[in-house]
Amino acid sequence: MKRLFKLRNIFIAGALSALIGLGFFLFYEAYFNTNFRTTTDAIVFAQGLDLRGLQELKASGGTSVHFPDLKRRLNYTKDPLVVIDGINEFHGYIHGIPTTFFAYQKPNPHWKYYIRRWIYTGSIDVHPELVVPEAVEAQKHGFSYAHLKVGSKFISSDETIDHLIKVLESLPANAWVHFHCHYGKGRTSMMLVIYDIMKNAPLVSLNDIVKRQHLLGSEDLLNTDVWKGGSYTKKQLEDRKMFITQFYDFICQRKAGEIQDWSTWHKNQTTPIVSTTPLHSKP
Repeated sequence: MKRLFKLRNIFIAGALSALIGLGFFLFYEAYFNTNFRTTTDAIVFAQGLDLRGLQELKASGGTSVHFPDLKRRLNYTKDPLVVIDGINEFHGYIHGIPTTFFAYQKPNPHWKYYIRRWIYTGSIDVHPELVVPEAVEAQKHGFSYAHLKVGSKFISSDETIDHLIKVLESLPANAWVHFHCHYGKGRTSMMLVIYDIMKNAPLVSLNDIVKRQHLLGSEDLLNTDVWKGGSYTKKQLEDRKMFITQFYDFICQRKAGEIQDWSTWHKNQTTPIVSTTPLHSKP
């Protein structure tokens, strides 16, 4: 009898653990921002790294935003909050939860997304009429909002980069800026590095800007090694590296009073260029 009682307890504990694990698997990302990092985070291995201007950026990045969680994470700042949305696919919010949680942007999602849809909407189908735009959701929680169609696996058009520069330059000087895409990786990394370049080039080298953002949690945009099982091709990584190198050069010459529009400057680059600013040097 005692053994049976013990086995029953083990079975109940195992079932509860499995249930908790399933709940975590299904619902965690609905309520918490992952891949979250800020430019004020401590960098452990910062020896020899140029950190000038980093904390003054007052920026953060992560996955699709759950606004109550983001407000909690940023509750120490009294600065105006601006969210920069880098998701190009169809998205929005249902009951305050990002539609990426339900894979509304995917034609054939994993089974877990169908369970989530059924629990939250009563249907496994996509219901666009339930979706609240992110701009509306952001405003409801006290955030200003801007949408940037920046690419990571593809290079954005010249017109898109011109628009991106105008948006970032028009932000309030004292704003805290939160960048996000779906997973908080490629596009978020691009936006954080671009923002850092716009604020801190040529004072800080491109190598140091990319490295410090990488150490905070972004992708290493100068690394063109293809990961085993990764989703980027060698050419996509090389194109991304070339773009960020060219963008750094553009901002440097722009701050020197030369060509001010990316589209004009970029059209003059008839062949791929190598950065004229030494990547490892510090002015």
